[in-house]
Amino acid sequence: MITISRIDLADFTTPERIAGAIIREISDLPIPVPVEEIAHMLDIISIEPLTTDGFEGSLLTDAEKSEGYILVNEASPPQRRRFTIGHELAHFLCPFHKPPRGDQFLCSSDDMRLTFARKEDHPAYMEIEANRLAALLLMPLPHFRKDLRFHKGVDIDHIVALARRYETSKEATARRYVDVQGEPCAIIVSHNGRILRIYRGKDFPYIDVDSGDPVPRGSLTARINLTQAAVSDSEERDGGIWLSVQEGQRRAPMIYEQVLPQSDGYRMTLLTLAEDVEDIDEEEDLEESWTPRFRR
Repeated sequence: MITISRIDLADFTTPERIAGAIIREISDLPIPVPVEEIAHMLDIISIEPLTTDGFEGSLLTDAEKSEGYILVNEASPPQRRRFTIGHELAHFLCPFHKPPRGDQFLCSSDDMRLTFARKEDHPAYMEIEANRLAALLLMPLPHFRKDLRFHKGVDIDHIVALARRYETSKEATARRYVDVQGEPCAIIVSHNGRILRIYRGKDFPYIDVDSGDPVPRGSLTARINLTQAAVSDSEERDGGIWLSVQEGQRRAPMIYEQVLPQSDGYRMTLLTLAEDVEDIDEEEDLEESWTPRFRR
């Protein structure tokens, strides 16, 4: 049986410490994480349908946050609703999160996808922290890392399997996968041939496209024709299709590209490195050493 109270979290203020404390306090934490049960134990009185158009979730609470009420868009898929509950619970548990609208947080689907904001932009930064805590809680690091060890290499099929296991959306799982995966990789979400969002691992090279740009013409993503949910093979490509050439280098590294077509024109693309960036430096140094030099 799960037992936890807000007293157990009293000394923690950051998403990482709050999520870590919850995971430590619940022995034998089941997967998928029972986020609704946890929310109720942490003084969320009820979780009800949200009827306000254009929003995914809401938190109603008082100034002291003595108790809270979470509202969730009932039209969203179950996996997204679970993330929304985690997001609104984060607003409730993070002590520095204050509702910008009186006693209510009202969060859109765009808020749920935010990954970067400056600290001085406090409303946006609160959404970033809520997303982080939701991901940390629904996909706990010790469990997620252990599961990754059973999936050798980097592959979209792993993301699909992990999303199924943790009952999270493919996109939320992909974000977590990119952050935790030991090999440098990146995920690109596109719709009808246009880039929507990019999630890049910290060691992956800079991607030379931005939100709103067309999918690069020479990419596998642009030309492949697959049925929905059929993952492509991983294909080696010239990295220059997606990546910028780093300063001091003559070319971008070779990459592997893999694509998952989804419904309504959406596609998820996984990029991994087919060669180490340092190998390019070594190759260019070798070419330079063999370049003939003639006396004038």
